[in-house]
Amino acid sequence: MEKDIKNTLDILIAKYLEDGCTLHEKKQLLELLSSFDNEKSSAGALFSHLNEFREPQEENSSVDFEKIYNDLASEIIRRETKEEEKQKLQKRANVKRLMIQVVSVAAVFCIAFLLGTIFRQKNREIDSEKSLTASFTEIIAPLGARSEIKLNDGTEVMLNAGSSIKYSNVYNSVNRDLILEGEAYFKVAGNYDLPLVVAAGNINIRATGTEFNVKAYSDEGIIETTLIDGEVEITQKGNKDKGSVMVLKPSQKAIYAQQSDRLTIEKIKEIEPQAIEAVKISTDKLLVSSKTDVEQVTAWTKNKLIIRSENLESLCTKLQRKYNVTFVFSDEEIKKHRFSGVLLDETLQQVIDVIKLTAPVDYLIDGKTVVLFSLKEKAKTVQRN
Repeated sequence: MEKDIKNTLDILIAKYLEDGCTLHEKKQLLELLSSFDNEKSSAGALFSHLNEFREPQEENSSVDFEKIYNDLASEIIRRETKEEEKQKLQKRANVKRLMIQVVSVAAVFCIAFLLGTIFRQKNREIDSEKSLTASFTEIIAPLGARSEIKLNDGTEVMLNAGSSIKYSNVYNSVNRDLILEGEAYFKVAGNYDLPLVVAAGNINIRATGTEFNVKAYSDEGIIETTLIDGEVEITQKGNKDKGSVMVLKPSQKAIYAQQSDRLTIEKIKEIEPQAIEAVKISTDKLLVSSKTDVEQVTAWTKNKLIIRSENLESLCTKLQRKYNVTFVFSDEEIKKHRFSGVLLDETLQQVIDVIKLTAPVDYLIDGKTVVLFSLKEKAKTVQRN
């Protein structure tokens, strides 16, 4: 046993002196040297190797075994400690590198997520813009005809001849906004959370569940809103003043002068004798009639035309849409003749004949053009011939 230990020590010490020991071998050498049981073998092994390095003059000199042992042990500990520190530093470097990689990957995911969110939000905005600009539905009632529509919220709309409404594909989900050109009768389905708003010219009519008629032909220069049942709010576009909201009650009519440069207050009152100035809103553009003949306003929905002291010019404007014709006045004076009566399902010829019987006018029909002239003018023409 002692011989085996000595052989092992010989090998390990020889490697150590040649600086060829591994860390494991140095630890093994340290354990063998520190064992009291191996002291004799250790000493013998050390001396046998050290004798090879002694100078001749040092043969009788004593060898400090303890110093050699301590130096050997210190060297092993120093190198072991250095190796452990190196491993610790390597571990720290590996952890740091791993953390950097994790943070980098997380940053990439965060950036990708953020960009994805922005991209999706941008797409939604683009889609929303597209839906508001490119996804409109337009319903048109051509001249000479009427159209009836039931919207997906249950609101019923009747369009008079030569009228149209537009609404986007978000109707009844984001809003209930309609754009009107012409005349329409609305039976609004109730929804207080999502009011119906009709944009007509320069005004907005807001309702939650009611019935009303709006007449907004752009060539007439006025917008009339007549309330049948419930309540509506009327505001001018761009006017955010809460005090400028007009609230209509049943049988009231609001008249807005869309082209005030052409349409004077006097002329509006001539059209609607009961019109009075509405102080709350612009006095030069919006009037309210406190007493309105609702039957006359809505007669067109029953294919009737109720005429009450209406001048020929205004009457012919309605007849043009109803019969899809064009009236031409050869004499400006005949425009002022006034008429009263009720027209039902009469033909154009019958209507003009009635006009001819009640006023000093005559007519000539050429395709879709009706020329009106006074009897005086006709008499002059006959005399010349």
